[in-house]
Amino acid sequence: MSPAGTERRLAAIMFTDIVGYTALMGRDEAAGRRVRERHEAVVRPLVDRYHGEWVEERGDESLSTFVSALDAVNCALAIQSELAGDAELSLRIGIHLGDVTVEGGRVFGDGVNVASRIRALSEPRGICLSEPVHDSVKNQPGLGFHAMGQRELKNVEKPMAIYRVDSTAPVATPASARLGRPSSRAALWTVAVVAPLLLIAAVAWWLNRPSAEDAALPPIRSIAVLPLENLSGDPEQEYFTAGMTEALISDLAKIASLGVVSRTSVMQYAGARKPLSEIALELGVDAVVEGSVLRAGRGVRVSVQLIDARRDRHLWSRSYERELRDILRLQSEVARAVAREVQLKLAPTDQARLTSTRPVNPEAYEAYLKGQYLLGKQGASNHRRAIQLLEQAVEADPDSAPAWAALAIGYT
Repeated sequence: MSPAGTERRLAAIMFTDIVGYTALMGRDEAAGRRVRERHEAVVRPLVDRYHGEWVEERGDESLSTFVSALDAVNCALAIQSELAGDAELSLRIGIHLGDVTVEGGRVFGDGVNVASRIRALSEPRGICLSEPVHDSVKNQPGLGFHAMGQRELKNVEKPMAIYRVDSTAPVATPASARLGRPSSRAALWTVAVVAPLLLIAAVAWWLNRPSAEDAALPPIRSIAVLPLENLSGDPEQEYFTAGMTEALISDLAKIASLGVVSRTSVMQYAGARKPLSEIALELGVDAVVEGSVLRAGRGVRVSVQLIDARRDRHLWSRSYERELRDILRLQSEVARAVAREVQLKLAPTDQARLTSTRPVNPEAYEAYLKGQYLLGKQGASNHRRAIQLLEQAVEADPDSAPAWAALAIGYT
């Protein structure tokens, strides 16, 4: 039998996140709190108005579910319309239609993972949809869409067509307010349609219910950071993404009570199309961290999520936006967040290692990352160029221990 309070269902999943929140918090915490409160004050009532369920707030993100894909899209349009004149608060929104598991007031499942990835593709003040959502609402009057093409989403078996909602679409009134009380004929029709669907859902839930053995799994104590995805679309930025992956591995490895797989072992999975559970089994770990990196000038956006590979369950996701000079602080924040989500109590020495960060010299850090990346490439020319870049890095920032360490490796 499954634990009490566990439910599996099909839902339209809506993710929102605040654009520039992490950078704002770094500049002005009071303004950051004010924006987050405004986020909830706008989104939560509109989710309720459009018959959705506000599931949780995750820092600068919110997760809501809807029975109807149309209600989710109309809610997203209402949110963006409400915030159209707000100079301080801007949101990205992603919507997907898929299976979710509800347990203890939280929502898990592949549907949540996909919705999170789609949200990351949205522009500020934009709304992106997966193909199943688009197919459900494309014939609704007043709605317009722009095809973004097939996008490969990590650990999703096939590329998925993504659509951007036309921001000029009118905001629809919720169905209950438009139609009033349903007629008895409509009610009978609803029962005739919904009852078989409920039966199918019940059978699916029974077949996929968690086992007692699964519920008794021990805490997560080993983890692998898979190569982060480069969302810039520029192969020349691959050095930066590889550097962020290595830095995250290094920061998590500072936690004495957590086993972290080495960079050499995980790099073989760059671009791999294997299920996470299979990768975790091959690496011998309980959980996996994956995500993406997007560079925009001196700004960096990192999106990460934590998956319990033993249960194939999404545990946590978050997006961080920082200026390049604050990149070390961002990396340590991600490591501390992962430790918190797997319920690890950090020792004082671990805390010290993860909080003793400083601003970096952007030029020096860029040179360090490029040099480190080229050190791993074959060929004498790559090695010579790596040495030159690392020498530039230590000259620009003599206090950069990682650059000195990489330079020492290059000379050996």
